[in-house]
Parts: sequence; structure tokens; C-alpha cells
Amino acid sequence: MNYADQAVYCQPIEKVEFGADQRSEARLITTPNSGFRYADFIHDSKRERLICVREDHGGQGSLKSAASEVSNCIVSLPIGEAIVTDGEVLFSDSDFVSSPTLSADASTLAFIWWDHPNMPWDITTLAVASLTEDGHFSEVTHVQGPCPASILQPRFNGDRQLYVISDWSGWWNIYRYDLSVFSDSAEPVNVCPLRAEACSAQWQLGKYNYDFVVDGSIAVSICSEGHWSLLHINAEAVKATHQEDRSYETILDGFGHIDCLSVSGETLYFCGATSTELLGVYSVALSARSGACRELIPERLIGVVTKLSQASISRPLNIEFDTGEDEKAYAFFYPPTNSRVRTEGGDKPPLIVGVHGGPTSAARAVLNLKVQFWTSRGFAYLDVNHRGSTGWGRQYRHRLYQCWGIVDIEDIENGVRQVIDQGLVAPDRIAIRGGSAGGYSVMACLANSKLFSAGASYYGISDLEVLAQETHKFEAHYLDSLIGPLPETKNRYIERSPINKIGDISAPLLLLQGLEDKVVPPSQAELICNKLQRQGTEVTYLTFPGEGHGFRQSENQIRALNAELEFYLKYL
Repeated sequence: MNYADQAVYCQPIEKVEFGADQRSEARLITTPNSGFRYADFIHDSKRERLICVREDHGGQGSLKSAASEVSNCIVSLPIGEAIVTDGEVLFSDSDFVSSPTLSADASTLAFIWWDHPNMPWDITTLAVASLTEDGHFSEVTHVQGPCPASILQPRFNGDRQLYVISDWSGWWNIYRYDLSVFSDSAEPVNVCPLRAEACSAQWQLGKYNYDFVVDGSIAVSICSEGHWSLLHINAEAVKATHQEDRSYETILDGFGHIDCLSVSGETLYFCGATSTELLGVYSVALSARSGACRELIPERLIGVVTKLSQASISRPLNIEFDTGEDEKAYAFFYPPTNSRVRTEGGDKPPLIVGVHGGPTSAARAVLNLKVQFWTSRGFAYLDVNHRGSTGWGRQYRHRLYQCWGIVDIEDIENGVRQVIDQGLVAPDRIAIRGGSAGGYSVMACLANSKLFSAGASYYGISDLEVLAQETHKFEAHYLDSLIGPLPETKNRYIERSPINKIGDISAPLLLLQGLEDKVVPPSQAELICNKLQRQGTEVTYLTFPGEGHGFRQSENQIRALNAELEFYLKYL
């Protein structure tokens, strides 16, 4: 995939001498600038083709603007001949598709699909298609399992064993289907029942959190209470039909995040990050006989090495606190590490509260240089996993539904009060920051609480009604779940929009906005900026040309952080 023209290319890999540039020119597979976007590729070697997800944004000169006009489908792309094509459609009967996967004999294709208003972490359907010799569908079986749930990451182990991750139990676990007795009412087997999550919310395509070892066992990443580990489920457990016969062992732990697992021969590769090391690619040597780990310490193959000394890195402390409805919520607390920075008015540092996006995402216990930017300058940092975050099961994840703008605000406040009560921070020097959905929480907190002395919103949402009308296809009906369907629940949108609570916002607000943002358009920042200025509230609005939903250019990231620092030094 080439980002510039959204076309697919084939690059022959040839044996060349080191240092010599003898690469063949990349061969074009799809039409450049066609309005089609491709992702989630698999190789069908039997038929000399790729199978992938295609999203149609309209042809040249007729780019589709409305989310309802964008279409998604599964297509095949021939690669054996020097032809340019837009692909042959295999399946197009749903709003969204993902994760195509082939059986070993290439006779069966499985994939996931779902329709509005669901998100992939709500309710999806597993489709299993029998293929003709020329690769077309001859029969398709659609499965939702024991109950409607989120089904993700289908993978074949051989020809007749199909595995998926699903939260039928309330937690994303690995399940097995036997295709020799498969039907739309087939009962899947949970190969390792755990009160832990085997994956994160599917915000991107192409990631897998498990793979098969040569002896038929499974390596899988697991998230429990915000921390990630690698498990090995032995071959007997994988094949077992009785729960008491299933067992697993921990290969390694101590990670803040793990994904993109892939086994090659006797080696397991994965992407991971810890509280002291940035994201990198790791390998673990596996025994061909049992799949057990030869060395408990993984080898870090590639990744950015931080220049921070170990002594200067602030480590996250797990915080669990009481919140509304006699429930619990969670956060990571990072104490300041720079002893040269002296706080004013005593020994308690100012606090910056971070709110993740999504809002179905999660704060992770990984080395985040943006967090370290603050702790190295004398600030404490609280990274909140409010109800609705991923990593604590389906019930916790869905706790935000119909209650966005209420439950998350309640949790953020209660998390802050927890660290104040523990004497960890100065109670009158607290700022809050967040991006996208987190930016919405920033403005909602300023409108509903006097705990905060300042706030910084990166491409945040100020008007929920406007967002429902302007956002892209993937999230076009997300607010139906988070708040409620329109127009039936219009009053909720009005009541929970910060733009309609301008009179309650007195703390200074910093707005940072990419001008190319298609997810949360600049109008969201402009609306609230203008209203705050008219009522005399301190507001600073910074725009970033060439940036979309998330700042990618390093100079803009630096500019944003420095502006934020200057803002806090002025108002805290």
C-alpha cells in the first residue's frame, strides 16, 4: 500500500549483494487515486491473488463526502499477471468487514462483518465461506455464537479448525470451531477460560493477538488489570472438550502492551512495550516439542531506544478507586521524577490528568514520552481508565453506553480525589488534558467540576449534535450507543455538549486542532473558542495545517507540548 496514491504495489524481492541497489521497479496492482482504499491483506497462493478489505470513497473527481455513501467489501486482487485492477468483489452485504483468513487448503475463507450502529467491540458476525476452484463463494454460513457478542480475529489451524476471539463469556477469550461439524448453530469451545482479555478494541485492521505453534499449541497475549503477558496454551488443552483438561503457562509478563503476534518455526515474534522501554519488536525462542519457552527473557530485535536514564523514568503505580453506583474504576499514577524541580507552596506537585481517546480505548502502563515530558518537569500525572475503557471485560467496557459525559466525568473526578486524599498532589494545581473523545472529557470536566485549574483539548468534541452529523463512516453511529439515537434522545446531546454549558466553564482552556481533521472537524474547536471569547473566559486556539486526527509531524508535536507547558506554567 502506498499512502500517497492509495494504490497497491508488488515489489519483487531478489537476492542482491550487500550495498548494491538491484531492486526491480514496483509493479502496480490497483488503480492509483481511484477512491478505493485497501487493507487487511492475505495471500491466496493457490489462485495467485490477494484477498483484502476495500473501502470505496468514490472515483477520481467524485470523492464521496457523506459517511453513508462510503462502502466496504471483501475483494480479490490478481497478482500473477501484469494487470491493473480495482479488484473483484467477493462479499459486500454489510456495512463493515475485516480479518479475512484462509484455511490451509485454501478451500474456506472466514471473515468478520458487522452493521451500524454496532462497533466491532459490540456485536459482529463470523462468516465462513466455502470456495469454488476459481475462488468464488459457493456457500456462506453466518454465525453469532451462543449470544450476540464481539467476535474478532478468526484464524485457521489447518483445514478444519477455526479459532476466534470473542467475549461470549464477558471477556475476550479464544474459542475453537470444528468445521467438520460446522453450522450456524455450532457451539464454540473456549480453549482457555480466563477473566482477562485476549485482545484490545479493534480500532485498526490487521492485528492478531495469538498464533499457533508447530505442535498445535497456542501463544496468546493477555491483558489483566491493565497489564499484559504472554501465555502458552498446550496442545492437549487446545484439543480438549472438557474445561478441567485445559491448562496454560505464562511465557513472560511485565509488559504494558502486547500485540501483532506471529510464530515462524520455533520463534514467536510480537510487538510490545514496557514501563521502561518504548514499543519494539521482540522474539522468544520456543521448543518445537512443547512450545515451552527456552528463555524467559525475550530478545528485543528492533525499536526506538530512549535517551532517558532508568532513574529519571517515572513508573506507573496502579490506582483502584471507588466511584459511582458502588463500582470501581482504575488509573495509573506517575510521580514526578525531576528532583531539580521545586514545587511552589510545599512539597506536593501539581497534577496533570490524562484522558484517553475512543472513548473505548485504554491508558497503558507503557513508556510514554509525552507522560515523561511532564513528570520530568515536576508534574505528577494521572492516566485514567474510566468505566468504558478496554481491558476489564465487556460489562466494564459497555458501562459507558448511554452514559458518556456522565460516567467518565464521575470517574475522572473520583480518581483525582483519590490521589488528593492520599496526599500525592497539590489540590489547587490540577490540569486536565486529552485528545478526541478525551478532549471532549476535558471540556465536559471543566463545565461540570471546579477541581481543575486549566484544561487542554486536542481535537476534542464540543458539540455532540454536530459531531453526529459530520463524522466519518466508522463512527457515524457510535454516538447511538454512547448517548442514544437521534432524534429520540436529542435532549441528551444538548445537555451533555460543552458548547451548551459555556457559562459553567471558568477555567482557562487550550484548544489544539489539526486543520485536515475529518473525524473531529476544526469547526468543533472554533465553535467553543468563539463562545468562550465572547464571555471573557481565557481560551487559546492553536491550529496545525497539514495535520489530521492526531499530530504526526514531529515539529508539530514539539510545538504542541511546548505550548501546553507554557499554558500550565501560566495558570497552575
